[in-house]
Amino acid sequence: MKLKERLKEYKIAILYYVYRKNPICSHKAVFCNYNGKGFGCNPKYIALEMMKRNKNWDIVWIVKNAEEQFPNGIRTVMWDSKEAIYELATAAVWVDNQRKLWYHRKRKKQFFLETWHGAGIPMKKIGADNPNNYHNKPYKHTSLHMNKIVNLMISNSMACTQIFHRAFLYKGKILNCGYPRNDILVGNRYKYRQLIREKYGISIDTNIILYAPTYRNGRKLDKYNLDYDRVLNAVQNKFGGKWVAMLRFHPTINNLTLQQNNIINVTDYSDMQELMAGSDLLISDYSSVITEFALTEQPVFLYSEDVDEYVNERDFYINYFSLPFPIAQNNEEMIDNINNFEYRDYIRELKLCLEQYGVIEHGNAASTVVDIIENNVV
Repeated sequence: MKLKERLKEYKIAILYYVYRKNPICSHKAVFCNYNGKGFGCNPKYIALEMMKRNKNWDIVWIVKNAEEQFPNGIRTVMWDSKEAIYELATAAVWVDNQRKLWYHRKRKKQFFLETWHGAGIPMKKIGADNPNNYHNKPYKHTSLHMNKIVNLMISNSMACTQIFHRAFLYKGKILNCGYPRNDILVGNRYKYRQLIREKYGISIDTNIILYAPTYRNGRKLDKYNLDYDRVLNAVQNKFGGKWVAMLRFHPTINNLTLQQNNIINVTDYSDMQELMAGSDLLISDYSSVITEFALTEQPVFLYSEDVDEYVNERDFYINYFSLPFPIAQNNEEMIDNINNFEYRDYIRELKLCLEQYGVIEHGNAASTVVDIIENNVV
């Protein structure tokens, strides 16, 4: 690490101790999403539940982009700024879906909720289970730091709970309550069906295929060669009705290089959960979104041309081919999988899979989590 970066870390650590002279604000909660991104993931839905209860919470969000949009009632501060450190040092609650490094110094009477961002059926190896971290001393040091400062983690499956303890070297409490971000995927999704269609000018009776492939090392684009025209025709013939396709790339990919006339690019839409709640069929590959979209009990298809290469690169917890989702390694197989899809068989296998991994999603995770926060700090 460069000397300049190290000095910055020590400066932040010192500021925490300076600001400790100020009292903890019992109704202040500081949120962070993916190291400074906008209003999303589990923190978003926890904040919305807190706001809904109208108990005068002072909600602060740490961002790297000052242009990020937030609901009225949420204040923003810039990542690693003096203002951000002050808010963290004086808040009663921290909510984050990523790890905080050694220089983030929590006080004993503060409550730190770690929501993480992986979900459901464990796929790609994480943390200390990832071979890339076997001899990674900084990773181990951060894990030990997190073990000291986190008061509670949440999980949405028994399998993930076991992995979190081991992969994060975490000995603290984990609540198996589901993920707040997935509440909108369980139950009535009409609100989001309407929201997404109004946003993109689609009629309410038109169904949506959401294609959401994951990131590839080196940002390779040649793996995203799904034949959209053939897929749309096959889906329309199989399921009936009107269909459109939406494409959501990983944010790190320059999606402008893959513009298509026959699909709607929704990569810039901030909330993946809302997109899923408004869609009727998902096509993906190795992303954890497949296990979340499956909560809707709508069809999921996997297009994985490079499956052997990818599994070898990332190392999986499970046998990828044991998932209850039809897997295609080329466009011909993709069309065959759509034509031969049987919904009853799919639902039976899906429920067995969710039960096998102990997936827990009842649609009330945000409420459960905020109850715990209030019981601990208010």
